[in-house]
Amino acid sequence: MLFSLCSSRFYAYATWQILVKLLIFDIDGTLTHLDGATSRAFASAFERLFHVENSCTRVPMHGRTDPVIFMDYFERNGLQGNWQEAYAQFCVAYIEVLPQFIAATPMARLHSGVPELLHELERRRESAALALGTGNMEAGARKKIGHFDLNRYFPVGGFGDSHHERSGIMRDAVRNAEAYYQTVFDPSECWVIGDTIYDIEGGKALGLKTLGVATGGAFSAEQLHASGADVVFEDLSDTVAVLTAFGVL
Repeated sequence: MLFSLCSSRFYAYATWQILVKLLIFDIDGTLTHLDGATSRAFASAFERLFHVENSCTRVPMHGRTDPVIFMDYFERNGLQGNWQEAYAQFCVAYIEVLPQFIAATPMARLHSGVPELLHELERRRESAALALGTGNMEAGARKKIGHFDLNRYFPVGGFGDSHHERSGIMRDAVRNAEAYYQTVFDPSECWVIGDTIYDIEGGKALGLKTLGVATGGAFSAEQLHASGADVVFEDLSDTVAVLTAFGVL
């Protein structure tokens, strides 16, 4: 089914300004490299709350949403009760320790080309709007990019607070961006930028364009191509090429 998110809101064209592009960025592996700080903070908060050591063993995190990761932790460690109630408690503890783990990680950095690309996109805000589209809970997402002073670029987004699927996150990202920017975005002018096949699949499920970047380490450029990405880069270091791909140069 062709993307129908905007279909019920076409009336807004009469009063809202229409920006040309919406660019929805993933965080981990796309904008940032945190060198395991997320998994260490996750495990620390989990162990502190539930007194389970080595709780993160063999729990995959890449490309998954925070609630799904926590549910996996919860079940693999044989905990009983309502995991969603436990997750609400966990979120508080995780957000408390996450900045400490990022700050203590000397290899934490932005991926190549990210500062330059965001600077150039900021200069083109008349034709490009930015949003986040991430499996992180919003508070965690803000802590992560806040470490690098990037929150100023991303006033809005879709987050993994309650979603299990990327398509729901991307749907929220578009809706929240439309409300914030007072704009109805054409799906053919919306881009999802991510380092995993799940980002690509989430964007494609809604009829959005997708740009894969092979900086996360879990998926190669070839795998991102095979997942159906419209454009794939090894990294975002060639600012001109990336802007050209988006059509905002």
